[in-house]
Amino acid sequence: MERNDQINDLIVTLSYQHVNLNPEQEDINPFVRQESIDVELRYIAVINISMVETRTGDKVWAGQVSRIHTVSPGEYMHEGRARVAFLETFRDVLRSYPARD
Repeated sequence: MERNDQINDLIVTLSYQHVNLNPEQEDINPFVRQESIDVELRYIAVINISMVETRTGDKVWAGQVSRIHTVSPGEYMHEGRARVAFLETFRDVLRSYPARD
């Protein structure tokens, strides 16, 4: 696969959402840790992946990565344990990508 912004065969879309597991923390953004927050955040992080053929609009492949994360005070969602967990999960989901014949 090669990236070419002028002539492309696929459109790849990644979308992110997170669901706080504690309803009292709905307004806390795990990407922006404020030092005044001294509670642990627990949430489900979901990344949806889809590949659509440009010419026909047909979906070629899709997958989803989801993990339950715990972020301690002073940590950021995208650092430390979360970074490693998402890397491993991306590798797992991409293993199901169809192999070239």
